[in-house]
Formats: sequence, structure tokens, C-alpha cells
Amino acid sequence: MMNTKKIKFALVAILILSVSFAGTIRSQGTAGATQLLIPTGAQSIALSTANGATVSGVESIFINPAGAANMGSGFQGSASNMSYLADIAVTNIGFLSNIGSLGTVGLNIKSLDFGDIAVTDADNTEGTGEFFSPAFMTLTANFSKRMTDRVNFGVNFKIISEKIMNTGASGFGVDFGVQYGFENLPLSIGVALKNLGGKMEYTGSDLEQQLTPEGSESGTIKERFRIKAQEFDLPATLDLSANYSIGSTIDLMANYRNNSFAVNALNVAARYKFGDLAWVGAGTSMDMVADDQPDDVSDDAWDEWTSTVWGSTFGAGVSVPLGTMTLNIDYSIRTVSNYFDNNNVLQLSVEF
Repeated sequence: MMNTKKIKFALVAILILSVSFAGTIRSQGTAGATQLLIPTGAQSIALSTANGATVSGVESIFINPAGAANMGSGFQGSASNMSYLADIAVTNIGFLSNIGSLGTVGLNIKSLDFGDIAVTDADNTEGTGEFFSPAFMTLTANFSKRMTDRVNFGVNFKIISEKIMNTGASGFGVDFGVQYGFENLPLSIGVALKNLGGKMEYTGSDLEQQLTPEGSESGTIKERFRIKAQEFDLPATLDLSANYSIGSTIDLMANYRNNSFAVNALNVAARYKFGDLAWVGAGTSMDMVADDQPDDVSDDAWDEWTSTVWGSTFGAGVSVPLGTMTLNIDYSIRTVSNYFDNNNVLQLSVEF
């Protein structure tokens, strides 16, 4: 086993590295590939994704890649479906496998189904009779390792793909995570630095145009050109999580998220566990707005800028032993305050 002092030094180094990124993450800006921010995992969504300090299993691939090392079985597979905003369906499939002393490896695929969207143009504003469906997908490979009995480390490698008709963008991202459990306290902390990567840019034949040069004579052949789309950054985030356990049944947790593209957020949640057989949980999310309202901005506009559509979250799950295998059934709801219906998530997973 590694020397305890070396482990503590490595943990402090990771924390310092994470905070060093926070200086740029604090600055407000714009980002694309926001599909990376759509949460997965019924239990994690029920807990408002505040469980980064203790999350385990396939759900940890999205929340904190270090949590995959907490998997108590040799293999876990999971599939879930969520009704997201504007009737978008989010399907998530993943698995984790324990490879002994080397650690844990996993793979996760998240895809979005937008349904059929009518094709329109300037002459056919009600539709041309044709339809298209955007294809958004994130493929994530995970590696995690339990460094000691109290320290986990994990990393994700992501391939991001977005395609709308004949135009698309692709990119690559990386996540880093660490979890630490205190020896003499019922307290655990987690740090996850997510969505680090280069810029993405949309390209494709749909960006090609034909234009007659200005001032040209009648009959001049139109020239072809391609519009160059603006490059965009990935939505980098820094999550700082804490979990306090009361006995073996109650967990109180919180997560502070530093966003690179929007206001920061604080998520809090609580979970009650019925041993290894079942759980119930609830949480909520709050935007942390540090700026003062400008004099030239109305109250309604300021509320629109600084409020979130996300409300409280609720969920429950049961575990059903089936011989050497365990079936987990989890369900959660994330309430939406304006415009859209609530998000509903159903997840099934097996482990053995």
C-alpha cells in the first residue's frame, strides 16, 4: 500500500490543481456542447447531483469519475431513460468492470432523441414536407482506482458528437475526480473537474451558400462559398462536494458548482437508506448570484437572467437479490418551474 504521506500530498496537489482552474472558470462566458451538462443516473438526479463525495457505480461516470472505484461488485450494467425538456428523450447506457488491483474500467453512452422536426425555409415557413432529427451523443470511457482505503481517483475520456442534418461538430473532453473519506469523522469530500477540452466547430454541406457577386452583370454565374461557424468552448465545471453521514441510514450532502458559462450553483440533498434494500432521497438547487442588479435592468429581466427553471428533486429505489445477481430499480423526478414538464427518470441496473 502506498505511503499515507504520499497519498495526502497527492490529494492536496489535486485540490490545488482544481482550484487553479477555478480562476478561469469563474469568468462568465458562452459555451456549447451543453448536452454534457444533462445529468444521468436516477439516484444522482433525485439528490440534485449533490452526491459527488460518495457516488458509486455507473452513475459516478457523470457525477465524479473517482466514484467508480467504490463499486462493490465485479460488474455493473445500467440503462436509463429520461423525459427531458421539450419532449427530448435522454437514453443512458453504461457498465463498469472491476479489473482487480489495476482498478475499475467503464464505458458510458448518452444519446438524445429530439424526434422528427419539420424542415422549413423562407418560402415554406410551415414546412417543406421533409423532416430531420438531430443526433447528439457522448461516449465516455472511465478509469478509476482506489489508492487507499480512503482515497479514490478517476478520469474520464469523452468523445462528443453533434449532428444536425448535414452539419455537425465533434470534440474531445476529459474529466478528473477525487474522493476522500476522513478516518475518524463520518465525513467525505469530493472534487470533480469536468469537460476540459479544445474548441468545437460546426462544419458541413448545409453551411454552403450560393451568391451572385454584388454589382455583377445580369447572367453572372453564382459563386459558391461556405460559411465558417464560430468555434465554441466546452462547458467546463468544477464541483466541490461534501457528505456527512448520521449513523448508517442518513446522508446529508452538498455540492458547490463553479460554472464557466453561467452563474454558479449550490445543490443540497438528503438520503435515507434502508440498509442495502432501498433508499429515498430529495434535494434542491440554488443559483448563487454574486452580482448586483444593474440600474438599467428591470426587475422582471433580472429575475429572468438569474433564476433557474430547475426546482426540487425526489426519488426512491429498491434492490432485489436474484441469486448471485442484484437488480436495482430506481426512479426520480426533477421538477421544472417554468415552460416545460417535469423530468422523469427510470433506471434499471444489474450487478454481480
